[in-house]
Amino acid sequence: MPVDDLLFSLNTVFPLLVMMAVGFAARRAGIVSEETARQVNACIFKIFLPLLLCFNIVDTELGAAFDGRVLSYALVTTLLCFGVLFFAVPRLCRDRASCGVLIQGIGRSNYAIFGIPLVSMMYPDGDLSVAVLMVAVVVPVFNVMSTVALMVFSDKLEKPSPWAIARGVVLNPLILGTLAGFALWWFRIPLPALLDTPLRKLGSIATPLALFSLGASLDFGKARANLKLLVAGVSGRLVWVPLIFLPLAAMLGIRDVALASLIAVYASPTSVSSFPMTQQMGGNSDLAGGQVVFTTVFSIITVFLWVFVLKATGCLA
Repeated sequence: MPVDDLLFSLNTVFPLLVMMAVGFAARRAGIVSEETARQVNACIFKIFLPLLLCFNIVDTELGAAFDGRVLSYALVTTLLCFGVLFFAVPRLCRDRASCGVLIQGIGRSNYAIFGIPLVSMMYPDGDLSVAVLMVAVVVPVFNVMSTVALMVFSDKLEKPSPWAIARGVVLNPLILGTLAGFALWWFRIPLPALLDTPLRKLGSIATPLALFSLGASLDFGKARANLKLLVAGVSGRLVWVPLIFLPLAAMLGIRDVALASLIAVYASPTSVSSFPMTQQMGGNSDLAGGQVVFTTVFSIITVFLWVFVLKATGCLA
């Protein structure tokens, strides 16, 4: 039913908007200052998000059913998407500090937050192994490519050398968290409860705190100054990327849970973590914040439309 699909999209996205609205209200009420929000963002980027990514990968079941075709499709198309963006965005955007942000904003979805919840709501009794394993495939690629984009187009580095870029990627806290998760996952290293429980609790606050801090940092006046870039970023993230890769996936015969996982990869909003990451790496944080907010708002409509169209065409059971 279309109404059910709309309610599903609304229930998925609206809680994120509430958390941002609370942060915005706290800033307006003087409870949180701009400097406090910046310090909180540093903690999110360097502590909480790396822990969240680490445990996302640790919790991936080694024995889960491996659908190599779908995972390979997601990996190849995500790399292809970033490759095209690295070529096209600098030719469309004159502001160097905004180029990396725009590349990240269009190419990097919120799969770490949207992925498994989205698929589990669509298929509550289905086998979610593809959606779970997708975390280990696309999230590291998002983090690596976004780090490269922000470093290449950073105002802090006029001519970054390949060594400087490689060092920045390896030492990025999100990459370190991902690598730690892979090490624990691959070698099946169990953490003692004395460490596992508190670290998981710290990781669990990453998303709500990042959304709250984003709301506290948001300045709609500055967002209007980036209006043209925001239109390009929001339409690229919610319209053009899914319009290219979802029909192609359907043409290749990808269906049901696997296709629902790809909806979360291509049609979900820009990753919440892109804002604190941009702020810490010297990019256009106003553009990054606006990109997260407006893709989240409009995804209520676009996710509904993609689910509706793919169900109507028989691609989703």
